Amino acid sequence: MVYSIFSDDAMEDCGFLKFTDNDLKSSFLQALTTMRKHRLFCDVILNVGNTDIHAHRNVLACVSPYLMELFSAEQETQHGSGDGSIPSYRLNGGMSKIALQILVDYAYTATLEIPDILVKDVYLAAWKLRMDRVVGECARHLIAELTPESCIETRSLPGITKNKAFVQKVDSFIANQFAEVNQSPGFLQLPCVQIEVLYQTKQEMSLVTHNSLARLVLDWIKRQLSEESLPMPHLLERSHLLYLALDNSLQDCSDLPPGHESESELVQDYKRLVLKCPNNKARRKCLAAPMRPRVLIYSRDIGGDREEVEGNFQPDWSVLGSIKVAENMFVSLVTLDGALTRISIQLRLNVPATTSPIHTPDALTFGTKNPTDVDGPELFCEVANMSGPKCGLGVAELDGKLLVCGGYDRGECLRLVEAYSPEENVWMQQPNMIEARGRVQIAVIAGTTFAVGGSNGTTELDTVECLPEGASKWRKCCRLPLARSNAGVCALNGKVYCIGGWNGQSGIRQCDALNIDEDRWESVHPLVTGRTQAGLAAFRGKLWAVGGSDAWNCLSSCEVYDPEGDQWTAAASLLTARRGCGLAEFNGKLYAIGGSDGSHSLSTTEIYDEENKVWVSFSLVFLH
Repeated sequence: MVYSIFSDDAMEDCGFLKFTDNDLKSSFLQALTTMRKHRLFCDVILNVGNTDIHAHRNVLACVSPYLMELFSAEQETQHGSGDGSIPSYRLNGGMSKIALQILVDYAYTATLEIPDILVKDVYLAAWKLRMDRVVGECARHLIAELTPESCIETRSLPGITKNKAFVQKVDSFIANQFAEVNQSPGFLQLPCVQIEVLYQTKQEMSLVTHNSLARLVLDWIKRQLSEESLPMPHLLERSHLLYLALDNSLQDCSDLPPGHESESELVQDYKRLVLKCPNNKARRKCLAAPMRPRVLIYSRDIGGDREEVEGNFQPDWSVLGSIKVAENMFVSLVTLDGALTRISIQLRLNVPATTSPIHTPDALTFGTKNPTDVDGPELFCEVANMSGPKCGLGVAELDGKLLVCGGYDRGECLRLVEAYSPEENVWMQQPNMIEARGRVQIAVIAGTTFAVGGSNGTTELDTVECLPEGASKWRKCCRLPLARSNAGVCALNGKVYCIGGWNGQSGIRQCDALNIDEDRWESVHPLVTGRTQAGLAAFRGKLWAVGGSDAWNCLSSCEVYDPEGDQWTAAASLLTARRGCGLAEFNGKLYAIGGSDGSHSLSTTEIYDEENKVWVSFSLVFLH
């Protein structure tokens, strides 16, 4: 500016003219539009199909970050070597010429005029060009115009899962209107995977819920496509007969060994059908089929895989809707790695090949049980979902409810606290913590909940906070002597113990106890082996630290702390080394549940046998 040569004081002394032309913006846009129509000073050509669109790079770069990067990269590449010709860019990716023309007009007029039939095309083009305001307006229009007939086409838009807010609203509409959606032409035209699930009794068939079964089937399909590398056309070419295995997963009946108790004529016919299939391949070793009727009500939400963060694309495997359409017949709408697919599920009763009864280990071993208990299905009740996905959270029992604090949601540390009521099967929001904490553990003493240490996502924490019974706010407590995450936290004899953990470098041996009355941490004898992610529980008046990791290896070793002698002693090692296991006392026995062996998540459970002082497999205890 001319007056930039003057100092501020000089400007104040001499005065100056200031004029704002309110009409310039509109006349400026009109002039640019006129120049574009007459191709005056145009310095770029966008090509889609056989159509050339002349425009000005500066204008397009102002509304599209994608074009800004494209033009900038081209300018750097050709700097100093231009031949005077207007550069031309061919835009690929299925972008329609009409949609691009509408977006270019918008860049020059700041106005969108889109016929309803073209909104999807403009949305896709705007998404590829990263024109966020246009994307938002198109998404709002599409959501407002959703119908049971149009929602399938909208949900099938390429790249829709990258727009988290948009896809969530579409999925919510589909779930709420699925009774009508499943009869729409768009749904019926989707590729269909045909599934039959084998059950041993009519009773267990009557207890199946369609949502739970749909998620189990989705798990099975995902394994076939991902782990077994089965092409999608091969999955669609025939019906698949499945059974519920002991690990609570669905397995193909063709994997059952010859002579198995469940190998009825129905299963034998299915095996012959599979062998005739030209695309049949060698099967992996089967998982054991339960000989006692069982019902699993699935509760894990595969939909956690549906969440996507820009620049970190996650495959979309989710159940969008499910409904019972006839006796023992269900249909579901799922996404298989982002592709909408229909699933037809039929329940089949497995009639034994012989009329002789099947002698199961349960019937032979638990002869004193009521026969109805033996013959009836094992029931797993469906548990309501939390408010959102999370890991690395603290869990404890409080007044008959399951209290969950903090954790991570895709890298974001949470302050969120919620409680699950088994009686009502609902989650209820509780007062949020003062500080966001992941990899945290909690303990409860006399109705007061203590959240100890953890991580804020970048550093380990030494802070501690508590929520007194009936309080509406958390309050700060005495800091830990050493910041740590993934420590074992447990209440014993009126004190809160913090055992081991991670200090950013290794599993540590340090142990401390919080004197609640004095709000002071006291040092206790260190662990024999430094460990993080160990299972910790009070059992028979002592602390048990089970498994964990030394930062390099998962541990099977166990240590027991006697508060009277202030000493750790070695106990029997676990059958399987594991970190992150759940450790709890139930009906007078100590259970170590799940965890990870460093490469796989574990579904196994071990129980401590006090008489023989060894850990035993839960399945062996159950069967023998």
